[in-house]
Amino acid sequence: MNNLDGASNGRKLGYPVFPGTSAAGALACGLAAALLGACATAPGEPVSEKLDPDTATTVTILSHPIELLSQTNRSKQTDPFAYIAPFETNRMGARDLFLWISTPQAQGQLTQPQVLCNGQPLSLQPLSQESGAAGAQAGPGDNVAPAGPSGELVKVDLSRLNLSRAPYEAPVPWSTQWYFRLPADSLKCLADAEGISLEARAADGGAEQFTTTGRKNLASLDAFTHR
Repeated sequence: MNNLDGASNGRKLGYPVFPGTSAAGALACGLAAALLGACATAPGEPVSEKLDPDTATTVTILSHPIELLSQTNRSKQTDPFAYIAPFETNRMGARDLFLWISTPQAQGQLTQPQVLCNGQPLSLQPLSQESGAAGAQAGPGDNVAPAGPSGELVKVDLSRLNLSRAPYEAPVPWSTQWYFRLPADSLKCLADAEGISLEARAADGGAEQFTTTGRKNLASLDAFTHR
């Protein structure tokens, strides 16, 4: 019997073709799986972390942003959803909290959205206190933030947040993404809230209110706070 015949018979019988190959391979696979498991977020976790490879910034996000539903009956073609979610950046130990808001506005003049936590206006801060520091004048469908004392609405330069890409994907291509600094007290309000509302603009530019209620729908905010 030649070596090839022996190898073939070995496979049929379930033996390793080369001594120690199966045991070593199993051990290597087990170690690799353990290492990968230590780095990855377990499926179903409400909060996850990811590393921005271009800026070496660790970004902590909700695995699924909080979904708010329009309180007005509109046509089937109109997007009835808005989204809200906090995120934290950590670059070399320097941590910053932000709030991301997605509204379905695709046309009309931009109006800064107002978040209501348990019916009360939520305190949010502009990304910059300098007028026009974040970028050019913004429009529907852009990454937007208020800047300066006047609250001028400008395009967000994500590099100023130590990011090379957005922390959350736009739910639909035409949605407008808003960015604010999030004070710790405001995050606590969101985490403890029984309901969150968002006064914003619908897809057609009309005034709209989006709402979600119930601790079950907001549980991930509590997990984000206590991570």
